[in-house]
Amino acid sequence: MVKFTDFSYLLLLSLVVAAYYKVPEAKKWVFLLVASVLFNLSWSGKYLAVWLVLVLICYASGKALANQAYSKKQKKALLSLSIVICLSPLLFFKYLVPVHNSMSPVALNWIAPIGISYYTFLIIGYLYDVYRRYIKPENHLGYLMIYLGFFPTLLAGPLERTRQLVPQLRAAKPYEQDNIKAGIYFIIWGLFKKIVLAARLADITSPVFDRPDAYTGISVTLAILLFSVQLYCDFSGYCDIATGSARLFGIRLSKNFSNRYYFTPSRTESWSAWNITVTSWFRDYIFFNISKGVTNQKRLEFNRLITFIITGLWHGPSWSFVIWGALQWAYINFEMRTKDFWQRFYARLHVSTGTQAHYVWRVTVRLLTGTLIMGWFRAAELNSGVRLYSSMFGIKSGTGSLLTSSLLLTVALFLVMDFFNYKMGEKEDIASYMLKKGVVFRAVSVLLLVQLVLIFGRPSVANFYYIQF
Repeated sequence: MVKFTDFSYLLLLSLVVAAYYKVPEAKKWVFLLVASVLFNLSWSGKYLAVWLVLVLICYASGKALANQAYSKKQKKALLSLSIVICLSPLLFFKYLVPVHNSMSPVALNWIAPIGISYYTFLIIGYLYDVYRRYIKPENHLGYLMIYLGFFPTLLAGPLERTRQLVPQLRAAKPYEQDNIKAGIYFIIWGLFKKIVLAARLADITSPVFDRPDAYTGISVTLAILLFSVQLYCDFSGYCDIATGSARLFGIRLSKNFSNRYYFTPSRTESWSAWNITVTSWFRDYIFFNISKGVTNQKRLEFNRLITFIITGLWHGPSWSFVIWGALQWAYINFEMRTKDFWQRFYARLHVSTGTQAHYVWRVTVRLLTGTLIMGWFRAAELNSGVRLYSSMFGIKSGTGSLLTSSLLLTVALFLVMDFFNYKMGEKEDIASYMLKKGVVFRAVSVLLLVQLVLIFGRPSVANFYYIQF
């Protein structure tokens, strides 16, 4: 098992990148495929066979769906059958035999193959796009294998579409110094988020979630708020390292988070800024499919609810994730229904909605009301969620507090991250921002971030949070 945060990964990545640019252009796809398979093998072991079988089914099904000899009805039946077959391993490993779950009828000690959710979603999206004639089926099995198992994205995304990634795999990728620089910037930035911020926030919040009844209601509320930031730093940190790793090979991955996600002023904007490639996948392949031809607003709202519940269940077969998904839907649906009302309300009070004060107010409301949602996500089980919120509302709480020197230091480190995010805006990423700056600024920034990682980073950190999904 090679973890992104291990020195061994960085060392192996450096060696692989150095070797990659020595390989003839025509053979680079073979090199990437071998590297990806070995990485997958280090995580999945014998479960690599599951991935391989699904890749072959995807390849054969894609070719068949483009075969003009089949009628539309036959292709639809083939698409449905292929999706059922490809979903079966995911449903089996993740939902039929999970480890300790509050909804599953069975509780056996099975471990799902790593990344199975992500490459299953890639397969479904690929087959749908071929069926809809958005793309042509991939004739080269090797490129399809890389697409479905590219090692930087294998564990937890970003969830790339075929038409975005495969053309890059086919294109010539000569050595470019800016790609190497960009890759390094992304990786350092991701490590800072993960092993400094996310790890420190986990140290602060985990005791509260382990024993919420020992802390005050305010401390529990603060812990849920901090967990939201922790999750952002953890997951976006992973995506930055993945993006940087891919960029070293001349491959650009999709942006998966808004830079200042944590300061979005509404739940709707917050949802659109979070795990963008996955939430857009659920929109395109679930919501749009079940809403095709639907114009009734109540039916659309119901379809949106179904989509959010499926999104919740994707995280795991637990009632807490169902509640999390349903609350996300309720909050966003409320915002959509009352948008005109609030505009009229503020107009009557002669309150300008474009001011900084109004923006801060909206962010504050979104953060506080968001605690009613994110606690269910962190709890992961119904009983744990009930305990957490019982403490939050003072029904069963203690006297413990989160206000420590460790928290103050972590807030200061968070402000370093927010400074860069603020300067980047939403159109830039850390690489594009740094590459536009002068040599001195880049050198000082990299030195600062590396020093913060070395001084305040946790040498041994838990794996990335979203890998479990």
